[in-house]
Amino acid sequence: MLRVTSFLRLATVAAILAAGVPAGAAGPQQPPASHPQTAPAPSSVPSPGCAKPGVPLCMDDGTTFVNADKMSGCQFEVKDYVDKTMAYLKCLNDENIATGQDLTRNVERFNCRLAGRKGCN
Repeated sequence: MLRVTSFLRLATVAAILAAGVPAGAAGPQQPPASHPQTAPAPSSVPSPGCAKPGVPLCMDDGTTFVNADKMSGCQFEVKDYVDKTMAYLKCLNDENIATGQDLTRNVERFNCRLAGRKGCN
């Protein structure tokens, strides 16, 4: 009987994520039919998600750039759009970091249980 000491290598998972390989493209990995594919994710803090800001409509309005007042107003909207987009990107980054930490913790917990150790949290 073959004893498996490590189910997943985090470096491989990290390389797949870094390469931007779509889910499932790394190879078919279906769990046995007797096992559910995923468990409900425990959430200690509800995630509001990241809301992608919309592009200011004034940018597509042909009259914006022929009127100084409209152009000034549009400039304010674009600056606001830039600020909101930067906040959106930070939110995505924070979610990616948290997801990576969850992945690492769960893979380590699985490997701990697979190795037959006690106290795997």
